[in-house]
Amino acid sequence: MSADVSSSAGRLTVIAANTFRESVRQRFFVLPALAATAVGVAAWWLRDCSPIASREKFLFDAGIGALTFFGAVVAVVAVAESFLGEIERKTILAVLSRPVRRGEFVLGKLCGILVLLLAFCAAGTGFMAGLLRWEQTVSGGPLAEGAFVGTGHVTFFAVIACGLVQWLRCAVLAALTLFISSYVRGTLLAVMTGFAALVVCNLPSLAGEAVQASGAGWLKCAAGAIGYVVPDFNLYDVADGIAIGGTVSVGYLMGIALYSAAYVGLFASLAILCFRHREL
Repeated sequence: MSADVSSSAGRLTVIAANTFRESVRQRFFVLPALAATAVGVAAWWLRDCSPIASREKFLFDAGIGALTFFGAVVAVVAVAESFLGEIERKTILAVLSRPVRRGEFVLGKLCGILVLLLAFCAAGTGFMAGLLRWEQTVSGGPLAEGAFVGTGHVTFFAVIACGLVQWLRCAVLAALTLFISSYVRGTLLAVMTGFAALVVCNLPSLAGEAVQASGAGWLKCAAGAIGYVVPDFNLYDVADGIAIGGTVSVGYLMGIALYSAAYVGLFASLAILCFRHREL
């Protein structure tokens, strides 16, 4: 039994590593990375243009916005292209002709994309932290202990935690897109459906507030049921609170990590189930 588990883990690792290498070489990863970098550089040069926000808050908001948007682009496009590309090019037949289970293929693809997203979010977070530190050095203000911002509002832990939260959000979106890709027939359709799902995942909180205001009992029950099925991406929006002096607690990070792991596991299981019954 242990030998079989070890062999399965080895095959999964090989698929994940190949997925990561192939995805890094593709334009759908390089272009968003360059665009996110360009946004950060532009924010640095335009940091004095905001009549309301401070320089540090402007840089922080721009960095998190770029990380969130382009991270979502990478999550959707990378999963659809990597997974369905194998099917469209028929290279999956060569993979499955070896002792590789369909579930191992799905999980290997997902793990490779999650590592890709981790690298993307880590690089984006590091770049944003560097810009904030540079701004603090240029402004010449007093450094708060462990802080990037002269007022002490954004600490090193908060910046790293915010990047981690965005990676968890991208991980859930990638798993959801993988589930979609496991039964749709075209890459373009998978990408469009993935972005549509992204929009839907940003609506549960707004829909819940509207339903609560309506007072209809059956609507509240329906909204509650949908809320358990559809992940609420509004729970990942912590940047505004950090930018105005808030903090990210360890309890919140543990909670959002468990929340994300539950949805990643759910969508990965559904993707495996769909893919097992799919004709290639």
